[in-house]
Amino acid sequence: MLSRFKSEAGSAVKDFVLLVVPASLLVLPLFDLFGMLQAAIVKQQLGYDIARYAALADVDSTEANRYLRRYPDGSLTKESTIYSCAWIHSSEISRRVTLWPELIAVPIESRAECEK
Repeated sequence: MLSRFKSEAGSAVKDFVLLVVPASLLVLPLFDLFGMLQAAIVKQQLGYDIARYAALADVDSTEANRYLRRYPDGSLTKESTIYSCAWIHSSEISRRVTLWPELIAVPIESRAECEK
């Protein structure tokens, strides 16, 4: 008679729900974070392309800034000393991540040495 009240029917569904809900709450923010970091990698590669173009020997700063206008969400600066010259492209990605209370910002900096 006791076995009638203590049945195992439906326990697989309960176990599934008890495992999937907490696991999804842990995994969803990671998917957003990994997507944001992938976008940062792509943006950094674009910054390298812009800095390399600016560092070419026959390109002046006006031409480099005109090339930068295609991708307006960054800044291009020239850093030069007696011994070296480099162009630096700086930008940032900021995004809200699912179930995360604060805005996450990833600074991106790309650098290319000038041609001699």
